[in-house]
Amino acid sequence: MEEQEIRLDEIFDALKKRWLMIVSITLIATIISAVVSFFVIKPKYAATTKLFIGKEEAESQGYNQNDVTMYQKLMKTYSATIKTKDLVERALEGSKINLNTNTVLENLTVTTVTDTQILEVKYNSIDPNEAATIIKKVTDEFIKTSKKLVPNGNIQIIESVEVPDKPISPNKKMNIAIAFALGLGVGGGLALLLEFLDNTFKTKEQIERELDIPVIGTIPQVKEDK
Repeated sequence: MEEQEIRLDEIFDALKKRWLMIVSITLIATIISAVVSFFVIKPKYAATTKLFIGKEEAESQGYNQNDVTMYQKLMKTYSATIKTKDLVERALEGSKINLNTNTVLENLTVTTVTDTQILEVKYNSIDPNEAATIIKKVTDEFIKTSKKLVPNGNIQIIESVEVPDKPISPNKKMNIAIAFALGLGVGGGLALLLEFLDNTFKTKEQIERELDIPVIGTIPQVKEDK
């Protein structure tokens, strides 16, 4: 198969000739992304709280490195306990929150802060007040349950939950920027595809280059007078 040489000036000419199509596709993609980000996707809010896992004050004098290690390992147990269905059901019992347990568990995350005795509990919701309420109820129920599981454990809230005022998603600026870049790329790619699928010669230079023979004459295009 013959190799087809693609010249840089031909690429620029193809993009220049179809600049209106490229701009239109880019603009349409950007507008769609803006409309979806601002008016279609519901914003999500995250409410968080942080808990310290330690010993009872009466036993704090004997607090040593072994205890620290033990409680750091125990945090995995505490993390799994918070994410149990029964605990969440008890937490929501009697509340006005109309959500099933599975939905709450899907949006509830528990993470351990590396090399610390701190647990971070987070809940995502489209309603900021609901997010804060669920975190508070789940945390309170967890503290009650933990005293039964580990009687000498001491769990302290070191960062109280607050009603979030700013959404965590969608990232509107990023969505619009990605749509702009994709629109520009698709528009440019489509322009080049259409250009190189067209096998007709546009200039005498193209004929001379492809056939390696000189052009001895051209027929000018004459516009008819209306």
